[in-house]
Amino acid sequence: MRLAAGACPSLTGEVVAKLEAQGVRGVRDLMLRDCEDLAREASVSYRELRSIRRVAITHHSVFAVSGRELLQEAICTTKVFSTSCKMLDKLLEGGLTTGEVMEVCGASGEGKTTLCLQLALHAALEQGLCVLFVDPVGGLNHLTMNPLVEALPHDSQVVDNALSRIKVTGASDIWEVFAALRIATQPFIPVRCGRLSKGGAQGGNLGKIKLVIIDSLASVMLPLITKEDSKQGLAILNQLAVRLKTVAKEHQVAVVVVNNAVQAGSGHNNLQHHTPKPKWMPTLGRFWRSVPHIRLYVKRVRGTDPPVIVNATSEDDCLAPKSPLKLNVAVWKGTRIKTGKAVVTLPLASLRQSSSESSS
Repeated sequence: MRLAAGACPSLTGEVVAKLEAQGVRGVRDLMLRDCEDLAREASVSYRELRSIRRVAITHHSVFAVSGRELLQEAICTTKVFSTSCKMLDKLLEGGLTTGEVMEVCGASGEGKTTLCLQLALHAALEQGLCVLFVDPVGGLNHLTMNPLVEALPHDSQVVDNALSRIKVTGASDIWEVFAALRIATQPFIPVRCGRLSKGGAQGGNLGKIKLVIIDSLASVMLPLITKEDSKQGLAILNQLAVRLKTVAKEHQVAVVVVNNAVQAGSGHNNLQHHTPKPKWMPTLGRFWRSVPHIRLYVKRVRGTDPPVIVNATSEDDCLAPKSPLKLNVAVWKGTRIKTGKAVVTLPLASLRQSSSESSS
């Protein structure tokens, strides 16, 4: 901020010229200089300099805020809502929290998407919240949703109303992910009635988005950061991290992102060093590891089958999963919660069973 003549009675054009001659061109320069030395070097009255400094401090300094005021603001704006699983709520010390970015990572086929679908369904059904589900991999359809939907203890009308509060949007690249995040900043979203709302067909307006789920980031970011010249990819990743936290904090939204996990000692290096149990770590590199407020690692309990689809073109081609699905969930990172582990149980209905019941 430059010093402007007339900002206060003591700051005349002559005084501004004398200060600029000594290298004092802005408020910051004035604050960094000693008043006595500057008064002597610039031939300006010491009393006038003190008056100019007081006016500058009054106009440009921030107001002090007490810890009580910050706490009251956090209580009024932050919302914690259940995940539908008591063990997971206990692990997260209450549940999902608005203003935070939570990462769900794990190897392929370990139940990450199923867990996120359960979070979306419970938020829309039991909490009455509007959910944005960003689906870059294009794997969200009735075949993946039916095991969870059919296990819900509600009639079809209630379920349909809940599903209409879940806004699903695809994303073929990272720029479409950025475009999808703009939906979460809107005061209301247009949806169509019925099952999962996709595309632009409209049937009414819903309220503000309170839960954003992105499944998954690795599918759109890995091609950018694994190239030989990855500087642009890292810059985009930095931009994405800032955007996610901005949406979460400024719009009081709970953000859940899905990420893959890889074995740190796998491949050629693992054979050389004979590592018996390679360590699992999230993808997207070292920079990304500090971005989420909470990181959960998900691993399916062996002996509980996920809903496997083998060349499926209809529900009859799907293998019926066992019910329920159990997941080992561990907190790898938490800014407000302690690390811990829990077994999370997700209710699943057999696709074959639900198909036969509907046909009969």
